[in-house]
Amino acid sequence: MITKNYYILFPLILILISYGCKSSSNKSKTSQTTENIDVNSPDQQDKEKLLDMALQIRGETLEPDKRALAIRMLSLNEKDLIRGLTQWLILLDGRYPDTLDPKVAIKLADRLLSARYGTKEQAKEHTYDVFFASTFYDKLVREKKDVVYYGDKVTPKDKDKILIRWKIKKDKYHVIFGNLRVEDVSSDMLAKLET
Repeated sequence: MITKNYYILFPLILILISYGCKSSSNKSKTSQTTENIDVNSPDQQDKEKLLDMALQIRGETLEPDKRALAIRMLSLNEKDLIRGLTQWLILLDGRYPDTLDPKVAIKLADRLLSARYGTKEQAKEHTYDVFFASTFYDKLVREKKDVVYYGDKVTPKDKDKILIRWKIKKDKYHVIFGNLRVEDVSSDMLAKLET
């Protein structure tokens, strides 16, 4: 399930990123696989052009549902990360995964989702949530956003402990706490929170 989609779409996204696509902060309007995408917005049209260019370079075409997934990947943001982390809480009985590294997390999620939901169709949205959370995390790592994930130490009960954080400006970090509360903090505040 997840593994197949990851290996089909990920090379395309790498090409798109190499053409200058950057991860968005919290400005994206996506909420599910394709809903709430304003196809007429200049940003959306740019993403469509980038995808067309990447597909042309690779000499490939995409079915409409896979095209929508690729476009969603270009709009990944913290909401995708939070949805994925919420799905992990269900899959791991109230725990976060030890890592969000796609190579590890996606294989684990694939096994857990298959066992939990049985059919591909039943697991579809849950699969996307986990997949996009790992993909967004991977983008942050590749973009050198000073991302740190503490899923092996933090639980949803840890409302004041950092679950994941990344740099958004010179002296600002975006922080998601154990209870999935979101806050932007200064470097000084981050140092205090991480002690």
